[in-house]
Amino acid sequence: MHPRGGPMTHATQAVPGERPMSWDEYDSLGPDIRGEYIDGNLVVSPSPARTHQRICRRLANLIEAVVPDGIEVDEGWAWKPGRDEFVPDVLVYPHTDETVRFTGMPLLAVEVLSTNRGDDLVRKTTKYAEVGLRHYWIVDPRDHLLDAYELQGGVYHRTGRLLDDESGELSFGAVTVKIDLGDLLGS
Repeated sequence: MHPRGGPMTHATQAVPGERPMSWDEYDSLGPDIRGEYIDGNLVVSPSPARTHQRICRRLANLIEAVVPDGIEVDEGWAWKPGRDEFVPDVLVYPHTDETVRFTGMPLLAVEVLSTNRGDDLVRKTTKYAEVGLRHYWIVDPRDHLLDAYELQGGVYHRTGRLLDDESGELSFGAVTVKIDLGDLLGS
């Protein structure tokens, strides 16, 4: 969840899915609504399972241990590029004084697949490429893989992959992260 000022409404909190609304309506929902704002819609997802959250924390810890000073790593913090607002599972970005949402360009966004696989694999991949996010990683606990992508010519190209219980290094920019996929996934 990410903080947004305003009162909580009950009409949108219970049912996962999409609801059309303006940015002002979305922004007024408050911090208790777990959602993203994509293409003029509140996109509500169920709360992540414990395994999903552990993967996010473990990966954020691995990344945070190797990024240089001035680079921040957060889990589930809002990123607003243009008219949309996303909540990547892990966000790596230059230091900012922003507290509600990040409005700059992250160095890396990571999605851990769960119930909304299509959103992460298709919709977000397309939207992230459109706004110019250079590095995007996708962790797939079901299929035991982690794919690293880099934006080249407006299209994501896979630059690294870890399968099953492999250990290896994945990079974004000048940062290289050593990852044991078995440990990351808890397998």
